[in-house]
Amino acid sequence: MTDQNYLNHYFANHWGPKGVPVYNTTGYQLADKIADNEWVLDVGCGRNLFKGKIKNIVGIDPAFDEADQKITIEEFIPTQQFDVALCLGSVNFGGIEIIRRQIECIIKCLKPQARIYWRCNPGQQDHGNEECKQIDFFPWSEQWHRTLSADYGFEIIELGTDRNRIYSEWRRQ
Repeated sequence: MTDQNYLNHYFANHWGPKGVPVYNTTGYQLADKIADNEWVLDVGCGRNLFKGKIKNIVGIDPAFDEADQKITIEEFIPTQQFDVALCLGSVNFGGIEIIRRQIECIIKCLKPQARIYWRCNPGQQDHGNEECKQIDFFPWSEQWHRTLSADYGFEIIELGTDRNRIYSEWRRQ
């Protein structure tokens, strides 16, 4: 199921993690990769846990009141261009058409020379609850990252797995 209302309800009410997991590649140490003068768009920011750790950050999420804007990436209208996008478990639901549409919306928010940090669920319904089994996770793979980054003019700087999630850094020069 990729119904946005169900996803919002699921994440607001059934999703377990309350903090940033200790991922080696996409936890709080990402803040160290962000310069003070860079603007960051956190897509699907959840409870906006990077707020206060990254100087210039705008967090959007349709399910959490803690977001700067409680909105989907498709509905978001930026008032500026961003240097960096964080997509840490947020662009994960539905088929390739939905994923491509969301990537296109993210790219419209970015400066020509930008980067995207990803943490993707490779189609696993492993949140440890029954409600998760109703969600249509996109089957992310390293090959999907190679294909999509090339399709949108990005170079992969880093790509691998960490705690059963695929992580990647895409950069446009």
